[in-house]
Amino acid sequence: MPASRTTRKTLRRGVAAAAALPLLIGALASCGYGSQADGKGDRKADVAATGGKKLSASEVRIGYFPNLTHATALVGIQEGLIQKELGGTAVKPQTFNAGPSEIEALNGGSLDIGFIGPSPSINGYVKSKGSNL
Repeated sequence: MPASRTTRKTLRRGVAAAAALPLLIGALASCGYGSQADGKGDRKADVAATGGKKLSASEVRIGYFPNLTHATALVGIQEGLIQKELGGTAVKPQTFNAGPSEIEALNGGSLDIGFIGPSPSINGYVKSKGSNL
């Protein structure tokens, strides 16, 4: 009997590892920082095509939550990755503790970019009638 218990434990561990592997791969894949552009595109045409607000060339104000769920912003700002992508544009980070206050800042014009969750995004979209998101 002891041999069959050992075999069952080994089998359970193998099944658990096989089940956890796709979850781990998915979690790691979602931690990416975006795509690498080849730099050959026409940025002015790209900005004009989006129809969004034009940002100041001198600075961009970025809001985010200082927690693990906003790791992209945390790492991007701390490691200088966002600054590198924006070139000579100064990055002015601002932290928030809740989505509604960040949406209020975005709608009020004191933020240019905000890293927020799905619920504040939807609420902000509705409140601004789609103009700010």
